[in-house]
Amino acid sequence: MARVHKFRISSTRSNDLVCRSMAAAEAKGTMMRRAGHYCGRFLELDGRMLRNFGTCSYLGLDQHPELRQAAIAAVEEYGTQFSISRAYLECALYQGLENNLEKMTGQPTLVAPSTTLAHMAALPVLVRDNDAVVIDQFAHASLHAATELLRDVPVHLVRHSRLDQIDELLQKLSICYERIWLVVDGLYSMFGDFAPFEGLGALLDRWPQLHLYVDDAHATGWLGTHGRGGALMQLGQHNLHQHKRVVVALSLNKSFAAAGGALALPDAELKVRIRRCGGPMLFSGPIQPPMLGAAVASSKLHLRAEHSATQAQLMQRIDYALAAAAQAGLPLATHHRTPVFFIPCDSVDEATNEVQWLINEGFYVCPSAFPAVPVNRPGVRFTITLHNELEDIDALIEAARARGHTCGACPNVEATKWGLIPSKA
Repeated sequence: MARVHKFRISSTRSNDLVCRSMAAAEAKGTMMRRAGHYCGRFLELDGRMLRNFGTCSYLGLDQHPELRQAAIAAVEEYGTQFSISRAYLECALYQGLENNLEKMTGQPTLVAPSTTLAHMAALPVLVRDNDAVVIDQFAHASLHAATELLRDVPVHLVRHSRLDQIDELLQKLSICYERIWLVVDGLYSMFGDFAPFEGLGALLDRWPQLHLYVDDAHATGWLGTHGRGGALMQLGQHNLHQHKRVVVALSLNKSFAAAGGALALPDAELKVRIRRCGGPMLFSGPIQPPMLGAAVASSKLHLRAEHSATQAQLMQRIDYALAAAAQAGLPLATHHRTPVFFIPCDSVDEATNEVQWLINEGFYVCPSAFPAVPVNRPGVRFTITLHNELEDIDALIEAARARGHTCGACPNVEATKWGLIPSKA
């Protein structure tokens, strides 16, 4: 059967668009830069120290002394690399890491070389020949790449977080297919909005053929019990729904501040199957000892009782930034309580000009354009982390306000304009 992708453009045209937007951003000094000194709160660019609003290390653990020491200890124990396919032999640190992650998630958990490779290992094993796949148009590029490995399985694109369209499609597909896999992000990495978990839970209850695959990379660590993320918190087996048709991919990078990815799975049998059959589990290089050591140390931090207090500190900064943006009249693509903030712009040129201006003012933020976001939805992306002090947040919001990037639209109007689901929070 032919693939059913919609809203796609040809690869040649796509590459042309990417090259043009990247070239324009490089010319303005907003992409393809080289950092100097980095300490979390600040990073060096062209000899200047900028306040850092570009990192995904949301909890600031990349500078944590226990992770640093664990990385050093792993090098001393195993060397800089353990260059053997994990299919043959794995570094002893893997076992401790997976044991800790299973305590963290409450489910059987398999570590992968990266979140992207976790998708590429899992989806071809999970999705059978007589299944269908539905994927959110804003799902991470790594998920779209993984669906390309499914060969003859039909893959349907749906508008972002449109539960009505998903439900309508499920009615049609349930007649012909044994199972339907819905592929989404738990927290969308560009616009900072959550998946509509309540509605997804209702769809799982309504459609027994429905299975859910969630990339929750950007919610791992800073959200949920022990940092298990929003998807497992809302839809995992420990939740009242007791859904066993949910697979969640986590990141050991970003907030976790190490390297690799992980899959939280409904049962141990599925973990073994992906471990044995998932291509990247057989053919990709392992996570190397320094980062394995850091990941084990990070997992221990996540299991401590005080981790919830660390999460609360980040949430206080997020709320502070949201309130400051609202007071300044700063337009945001969404207003969900997440560390990811996105200021919409009318064009790629406007986005790169805004970023260039903020960099000149001493703030490191990121331009977002195709293919990271749809062609017609460029903007300025910045993140709030525990590296940022409140005075840093005040300074950034004031700089954006002084630039004149404000609007009188209320949050719901702005979100509707962008085709996004406004937060109820």
